[in-house]
Amino acid sequence: MTKTNTSEWIEAGLTLLREGGQDALNIARLCEELERTKGSFYHHFASIDAYRLALLEEWEQRNTHAPIAHAKGTPAGDARRAALSDAVRQLDGRLDLAVRAWGLRDPVAREHVARVDTLRIDYLADLLPGRTPRARRLLIARLEYAAFLGHQQLDPTSVHRDAKRVEKLLNQALTWLTRAP
Repeated sequence: MTKTNTSEWIEAGLTLLREGGQDALNIARLCEELERTKGSFYHHFASIDAYRLALLEEWEQRNTHAPIAHAKGTPAGDARRAALSDAVRQLDGRLDLAVRAWGLRDPVAREHVARVDTLRIDYLADLLPGRTPRARRLLIARLEYAAFLGHQQLDPTSVHRDAKRVEKLLNQALTWLTRAP
């Protein structure tokens, strides 16, 4: 029997979370999915709470820090915004929705969702023209992010289908908002 490494436990948990929500994240179900024992689970994680925290941290890394790092690797301006959009379109929107739903019921998950929301909004504000006052950029970024979340909620399976059209319209609105007093 091959050993299961930490990343395999994390991947299994993210899949269970995406497909079954927070309630699917229990040791018995994870062990069943990976055909491993509870002892194997405890070899990698001190508790189910530690495991859930590791899942939240992985989600934050994949769905927030990685896209931002990708975008920062491109020239500033429209190219950076386009790089961010491209990276975000590749993300697992259903996982994002599952974590957000988890955050409605669990204070630890809620804290992670709030931190991610703040990171994302701050980065979106940084992408807006510097001539726009910071407070206004934050409001515009919050509006942009709310549009993204709303679009994601409307139909999580079609987010990628019309994303380019929505993005184009949103960019036009953002341009107008950064020029308006």
